Amino acid sequence: MPKPSTLPDCVRIRPPLYDPSFPYILFWSQKSGCTTVVKWFFAQLGLLEEAMAHSSWVHDYEGAVFKKRRFYRRHVAEALEAGTHKVVKVVRDPMARAPSAFLVLAERGAVAPRRRHWTQQHWALVEDWLRTQGKSAEPGLTFLDHLAMVKEFEARAPQSINQHLSPQYVAGEERYVERVVPIERFAAWTEEVAQEDGVAPVDMSAIADSRHHHQVTERRTKAFADGAETIPVPRGAFANGRFPASTIFVNDRSRPVIRDVYHVDFAAYGALYGH
Repeated sequence: MPKPSTLPDCVRIRPPLYDPSFPYILFWSQKSGCTTVVKWFFAQLGLLEEAMAHSSWVHDYEGAVFKKRRFYRRHVAEALEAGTHKVVKVVRDPMARAPSAFLVLAERGAVAPRRRHWTQQHWALVEDWLRTQGKSAEPGLTFLDHLAMVKEFEARAPQSINQHLSPQYVAGEERYVERVVPIERFAAWTEEVAQEDGVAPVDMSAIADSRHHHQVTERRTKAFADGAETIPVPRGAFANGRFPASTIFVNDRSRPVIRDVYHVDFAAYGALYGH
């Protein structure tokens, strides 16, 4: 049985969804449609109702119960080495994921009292990083500064920044992943594999809703229409749930920066999106 120190990075860093009774092992990344993927997987195991009863946030059950099973990661690694399961990774267009991940820093979790959210710890890092750049954290963080910070951290060590922000690609995953499925085509893929033994059809419309989805308003979008990539966004700026469209952060100035920061994702998955 593999020891923890010998686990492949793709299992150690982002443990995939695995159960010996289900024919697929599913890799995924945060901010890449992960909630839909997890719900679909639990529905296949007959665990979705139990997971939602545990918490309305399905990742609570995933992390605190399902993946806390004894030797879970070791068993995943063994199955990958043995080739007993089909292995799929679900990904998102890196050009779309980058601004979407940035906007999470403006969600309510970043300022909610008595609530532990990864963005609160990340903002402490942001403030320290801005000081090293000779900038004040008071007005907030621009998208371009955010990208520069991600690049700096990832240059120190891959996957060293929060996984909502780090690249989707993990070195060595190609040794195991047999097929990459864009999240935009995930529903079609589930229909395809529902014809296979051990896989059941699932009503995707019933599980697609997620708290990750931002309510985009025309007013907020217009406020960022000019030079969105250079406008500071304060911590929890959109705590009321109303966001600008993430697409306005992608323009001629930011596009090459996104490609640079997430170059490993574009190399691995870009062709799926015409990049």
